[in-house]
Amino acid sequence: MPIDWDELKRVSAQVQADLDGVGLDFHLEFSSVYDMWTTKLADIKDDATKPAAWYTQGADYWEDEENCPPDVGGVLGGYGYISPVDVEGSTAFLARVQALRPAFKRDRAIDCGGGIGRVVKHLLLPLFASVDLLEQSPRLLKAAPRYIGAEKHRVETLLCMGMQDFDPSPNSYDLIWCQWVCPHLMDLDFIKFLQRCQQALRPGGVICIKENIIVDGSPYELDEDDSSVTRSAAYYKSIFRQANLTLLADERQEGFPEELYPVMTYALY
Repeated sequence: MPIDWDELKRVSAQVQADLDGVGLDFHLEFSSVYDMWTTKLADIKDDATKPAAWYTQGADYWEDEENCPPDVGGVLGGYGYISPVDVEGSTAFLARVQALRPAFKRDRAIDCGGGIGRVVKHLLLPLFASVDLLEQSPRLLKAAPRYIGAEKHRVETLLCMGMQDFDPSPNSYDLIWCQWVCPHLMDLDFIKFLQRCQQALRPGGVICIKENIIVDGSPYELDEDDSSVTRSAAYYKSIFRQANLTLLADERQEGFPEELYPVMTYALY
């Protein structure tokens, strides 16, 4: 879908204002958030008929088995051993969500950017009656049923697409879970994705975003290898506000190695 450059400029200006407001206004390479995005999306500025290299390069990175073997270690960048701690933290967070939002039901969930189904198998299937899995890499998605194993029959739908193209039906999900995948969305697509997800929530439903965050005083950090932007907490909250979402709860994941980025989980509706 062609980019609405005026809308991207408006969104970027608001993000920039929110970053400036908390003193995160300096970046070595770009003069502003809008400057960053116009640079990264320059290949489609005059040709909206082709997909942005931002997305194709990211997709190619994860489709390459050398970068991501189809196992837990691969999808977690060599840190497969943190998975149990991660799942424990996510399970506790969902219990907190349940306490804060009593109407939250555990019927149907989806994991967006779900890879081989790590989150589906260890977090969602133990808690929800049925689960969908969305993953843009055909290679990783193909590996999911075998990895999930005995409970794979409760995974109703495997969706092979990027989140920027995901358009769920209204009133579809009690939980939409997104973990270590949102950095691949440029800001305008991220906001539109969240708005579509909000419409897809059932009464009492929530969207959970669990992502690395920048805490060193920078507004964001780009990874050229996989086309991703690691955002600061202020950056994420600006996106959430612009999507007209309500923040129900947030929490920092504990127990990860010190060399990794801090990880925050947000519950929104």
